[in-house]
Amino acid sequence: MVTSYLKNYRILLIMLISAVLFFVMTCVSIAASYFNTIQSVRLSIANQSMKAASFVASQLDTRAYQAFLENPVKENPAYKQLEKELAKAREQFGALFLYLSKIDADHQGGRVMIASLPPDSDYTMQIGEPCYINAEQIQMIVSGQTYYSDVISDPIHGKYLSAGAPLLGENGQLLGIVGVDMDVLSVDGIGSDVVRRSVPLFLFQGLFVAVLVFVILGLQRWYQRELKAAVGDAERTYQDELRSVISSIRSVRHDFINHIQVLYGLIEFGYFDKAREYVKSLLQETKLLDISVRISNPALMILFHTKWEQAKSRNIVMQFAECPDQFDEIPSIDLIKLMSNLIDNALDAAAAGQGEKWIRVTCKHVEREYRFEIENSGPEILREQMDKLFDFGYSTKHSVGGRARGAGLCIVQSVVKKHGGRIEAVSSEGVTKFTVHLPLRL
Repeated sequence: MVTSYLKNYRILLIMLISAVLFFVMTCVSIAASYFNTIQSVRLSIANQSMKAASFVASQLDTRAYQAFLENPVKENPAYKQLEKELAKAREQFGALFLYLSKIDADHQGGRVMIASLPPDSDYTMQIGEPCYINAEQIQMIVSGQTYYSDVISDPIHGKYLSAGAPLLGENGQLLGIVGVDMDVLSVDGIGSDVVRRSVPLFLFQGLFVAVLVFVILGLQRWYQRELKAAVGDAERTYQDELRSVISSIRSVRHDFINHIQVLYGLIEFGYFDKAREYVKSLLQETKLLDISVRISNPALMILFHTKWEQAKSRNIVMQFAECPDQFDEIPSIDLIKLMSNLIDNALDAAAAGQGEKWIRVTCKHVEREYRFEIENSGPEILREQMDKLFDFGYSTKHSVGGRARGAGLCIVQSVVKKHGGRIEAVSSEGVTKFTVHLPLRL
């Protein structure tokens, strides 16, 4: 119950964290989309405003403006003429205000000289009224460049964006600035429209995140099942080998007691030469049994020891070539599956043979592969049987006591395929040899 509760708690926690992350990411994405859209629209308006200001500056009657500057009053005929030109251009470009301004002597500000306002405006602009222009923008005008401002929030005229271009006389002298103010109230509406249009996309992203979370949880459960199955498989394999080790220890203990009793009897009756020969034979057998000196991999060493005991109990001589490699590139569970099934088959085949019964096992590292060779005496495997050896359920041996046969080599084949290797089988003149090649991932 506690484990199930903790598991459900973890799942709920993952879902909650995912929901919070999605909400935060969505808010950030909406804010970024809104900001980028607003900035793009404002930049577009600014570019259009600067182009409009430059166009008006190029088309304006500069002689009339110079005449007006000599007598800057509304009664001046040049004022009426320029006001009409500005009104026409304002309607053409859809501007909020279009005006001509004069730069102050200290280049720190400017003053509106002539302006065109919307017809519905109640505001009357006076000649010489200060306008929103700073020293930096004036410097750009003096250097012959256009400029645009940030959004200006004015309590009288509302929110607008201002742009300007230099107004030059016939001789190229700077007469003033052509200013264009564009209404930006519509920009906020454009940003809101972008947010509304983005809602389906954000919903799709939310659905995608939810599906992704469920896929991750599903993969996690699948991985846990696979891991549990692998652990169970490994546990069964090692339990089998552990039982074999325990059986071997009991056998060794039993043999040790027998050897001690025989030695005691020989010494007791004074057969010292016999006792010496008996000890000498025990030492030779011990050398044959000293697998740990020649086998570096612990799992293989234990496996070979148990199989050596099994072979001895069946009067089969089993020999192991020196094996200094650790075989670190192969998981121990796969190594045990591979060698235990091949040796078990070799034990059964050798036991079924006539005459001398033997098995030779070689494990080595050859260039870029691991090579495992199991050679045994016994009945020859026929050519027509070779093609079926690795089929599940097929066996050259008869079932014993109703126990199914033919799974061992199938397991071997699955391990070999897992590691991208190959297996060869040769059988002739009472000798069968299996060779497994497993390439190394270098």
